[in-house]
Amino acid sequence: MVISASMEEAASVADRAIGRMQADGLPATPNNYAVWYAYYSGHYPDLVRTMDILVSNGQTITDERCADLHRKFLGADFEADAVRDIGQKLQAALEGVLSSLDAAGADVGRYSDTLNRLGGQIDLSRTLEQLRELVRSVASETSQMAERNRSLQDQLTDSTSRIEAMRRDLDDVRREAMTDALTGLANRKQFDIALREAAAAAMEQDQPLALLMVDIDHFKKFNDTHGHVTGDQVLKLVARTLAEHATDKVTAARYGGEEFAFIMRDTPIRDAAAMGEKIRRAVASRQIVKRSTSEKLGAITLSIGVASYQLGESLGRLVQRADAALYRAKKSGRNRVLADAEDVSRAA
Repeated sequence: MVISASMEEAASVADRAIGRMQADGLPATPNNYAVWYAYYSGHYPDLVRTMDILVSNGQTITDERCADLHRKFLGADFEADAVRDIGQKLQAALEGVLSSLDAAGADVGRYSDTLNRLGGQIDLSRTLEQLRELVRSVASETSQMAERNRSLQDQLTDSTSRIEAMRRDLDDVRREAMTDALTGLANRKQFDIALREAAAAAMEQDQPLALLMVDIDHFKKFNDTHGHVTGDQVLKLVARTLAEHATDKVTAARYGGEEFAFIMRDTPIRDAAAMGEKIRRAVASRQIVKRSTSEKLGAITLSIGVASYQLGESLGRLVQRADAALYRAKKSGRNRVLADAEDVSRAA
């Protein structure tokens, strides 16, 4: 967990975290402290949202619940545990394969020695019965070797199946680590990775790269008025709309809280702004209905900021410019798409 803050801010957050643990009767463990420090810092919106929902539903933040929240939001503990567990299973599977192969090697050696020994006796056979006995011996050894090979094949097939299952488990762990649990979109971690990769490709291939920052207008008020469950329904609606407009050149992500991002590779600023407008209209055209009562709550709107990557600029600067355009869209009345002024002038 890395949170930048001044000494005064850090001290204030620390005091609130310690006070909350004392009020709830929580032991002052590093993990419990980290959870409440992260909560009061405001830098982990998914953690804040989850804890607020728990508290609003009358749930007590126990030591066990803190441990679960820490695993899910603050560390890669769940990922590390999964990797360690699968690694141990893989080691055991490989040891089993090597053991089977060693046994097969010994069996092959014995089989070869037996055939050589029996082959040397062929010329010494003076009777048909002696020759028939040699043939029976060769057939018996061959049958035993074939049986051992079948056993080896079964063992290798079983090991292959177990290793393939581990590969799928690792894929699942990686996907879970990169996916926002509520919306199914890429999470902040995957957003950072995708943006770095997209910027590197843009510089290497001399192609445009655009970033849309998307925010739900008046979401906090909507959430407070209609409840977290309906608020989650709105978040899913926006996420689904973004996913519907995504292509193989686009990464749609939940950036944090009610803010989303759209990374558009090989896309000029004007095309990106046009896509933002399509997304805005699509969301605005849909009516929100409260599932528990079928009450119509009206439509929601989006404000969207668009910026185009300038080769060589820091990715933080790109996000900052897109966010600034988003802020101007909010200040200009919301429910609109605005592009970074510098990008617009360059495209003119």
